[in-house]
Amino acid sequence: MRNAGGGTIVIVGAGLGGLRTAERLRRLGHAGPITLVGDEPHRPYDRPPLSKGLLTQPEDPAEAAPLRTAPYADLGIDLRLGVRAAALDIAGRRLVLDGGGELRYRKLVIATGLRPRMIGALAAGRAGVHTLRSFEDLLSLRAGLRGARRVTVVGGGVLGCEIAASARTRGAEVTLVETLEQPMLGALGAQVGELVAGLHRDRGVRVLTSTRIRGLDVLDGVKRVVLEDGSALPSDLVVAAVGAVPNTQWLEGSGLELADGVVCDRMGRTSAEDVWAVGDVARMPHPYGAGTVRLEHWTSTADGAALVARNLLAAHGEAQEATEVPYFWSDQYEVKIQCLGLPSADDTLTVAAGAPASHRFLGLYSREGRVTGAVAMNMPAAVARTRAAIASRTTLDELLDQAPWDRDRARTRP
Repeated sequence: MRNAGGGTIVIVGAGLGGLRTAERLRRLGHAGPITLVGDEPHRPYDRPPLSKGLLTQPEDPAEAAPLRTAPYADLGIDLRLGVRAAALDIAGRRLVLDGGGELRYRKLVIATGLRPRMIGALAAGRAGVHTLRSFEDLLSLRAGLRGARRVTVVGGGVLGCEIAASARTRGAEVTLVETLEQPMLGALGAQVGELVAGLHRDRGVRVLTSTRIRGLDVLDGVKRVVLEDGSALPSDLVVAAVGAVPNTQWLEGSGLELADGVVCDRMGRTSAEDVWAVGDVARMPHPYGAGTVRLEHWTSTADGAALVARNLLAAHGEAQEATEVPYFWSDQYEVKIQCLGLPSADDTLTVAAGAPASHRFLGLYSREGRVTGAVAMNMPAAVARTRAAIASRTTLDELLDQAPWDRDRARTRP
């Protein structure tokens, strides 16, 4: 590896993607200046615990879970916190900061992540309506939950399901409202979505699917959530978990190609010379099919940071493409849900081990006979052993015959 040339590498976004890019650059031997810019006042912290352990623990957390425990001085970077990017001048290689300052860069990495999507009925800032993306959001939601008996979570994706589980664990009466036919339908398909719905119903959560909200009755706080059919849900607190949008508004007018994210190639390069994108904000070619995709997963962000750091330092013509298999996990109650690959909601699901009804099983997704992904509940080792087969796009029959998750069969195979 070599240094990236004279001048500063500026990384915009001090979350997982931004920090891991800076750390990997140093690990690969880059000795030049690095500036890491983040709009929050906190040092980089881990977001998954916000909807899990930090939301359910008895006492308010004093700080978010840090992404780095080693001294930042060891990195030798210029860490700019509480600083928001306002615009990008590609021709002049300038990052314009809110308030009028600017940073010159030799190479730029965009890692600005996402912000919660809001719908009209769930206006941002309305008393009693919460989102969960930042540490401040967590503290506000925890404070609200202390006095809330009836909680409505709008949105049955990964985040909404985790918040519903955490609120129920804290003792609240919880209703989960999802517009699709099952929770987590887009990520896991109808069969596993039905299992997720059952998991919540077994814990006392009211799960309403194929349901939309019309609005809120508000008087000094939320009183009711009004559904599209006119019925109402008495509610003391509402959490909007209806997805997220990329933080690219500051890039409008820059000339950079944008399309629900920053468009980049399989190496992380954007449409502008020496500008790269990492993490949730990056829209890359689909790893297995047509079109593009944004991977809003912790591990994909970490993998992308490693890839971009390596490619920033690569000699001309030696940049590498992304090869890691997408992966995400979700902790809900005592169940760990894991998914490898990028299955479509209508892919065929085959149970390979365990029993879905017990919330302990391994399932394989396939399309036209080829494996597209794997899902597991409480079988972490089993799902991990399918990674190589998913990467190679093996046939379902071959994978079932090999059964790498079955150690006894693997030991006796000739």
